[in-house]
Amino acid sequence: MKNKLLLTLMLAALVTASSALPASMTYAATDDAPDGSYTMDLTTDADAADNTATAEESADTDTYGDEDTWANADPVLVEEASSFLDYSDQMEPLFSYETKAWDAYNINEYVKSSNRKQEYKLMTYTVVPNYTKFVSGIKLIKPKNSELAKIHAKYVKGAYLELEGFVLYKKYVSSARLDDVILNKSKAKLKAGGKLIDQFNKEIDKYITKFDALQ
Repeated sequence: MKNKLLLTLMLAALVTASSALPASMTYAATDDAPDGSYTMDLTTDADAADNTATAEESADTDTYGDEDTWANADPVLVEEASSFLDYSDQMEPLFSYETKAWDAYNINEYVKSSNRKQEYKLMTYTVVPNYTKFVSGIKLIKPKNSELAKIHAKYVKGAYLELEGFVLYKKYVSSARLDDVILNKSKAKLKAGGKLIDQFNKEIDKYITKFDALQ
């Protein structure tokens, strides 16, 4: 997900690149020549003419070369990258619910008689409600790309297991008599869900490497 900005910039460059723009317009925006030198030095008219000719020659090899690269990009890959950006945009606002839930869950490292009621309130009013919103939200997301859909399904399944773990933990702290059987079930659900989400993270990292070709 951290590659979202990079992909956005790449796609924006692909959409806005145009060989119809004259070289002088390209350089006016940056004040930099293609070789990285600064072009705002004071020069005579003759020098300026020479510099213009040099810039135009460089533009033929650099600027237009880049545009040809974009023009030759695989349209199927570009469409897939665009679909991934749509997916990322849908997922991003939901992560705040996930973060709130886990932050509240991790406030107390251990449960004891002095903080059990606090734990129950945290689970009842913060953890379970926020994680429920998170799970409900990601279940509604249906990636268009079949490969991405399979990867996303692991996140949904993992998050649902974690939600079940949170609900069991809420039950565990709801009574003054702490039942270790319930606690162990909760931990097992959270562990199983965490493994699936780890798989999602690895697979999504691998998945987005295919878009390196658009750089």
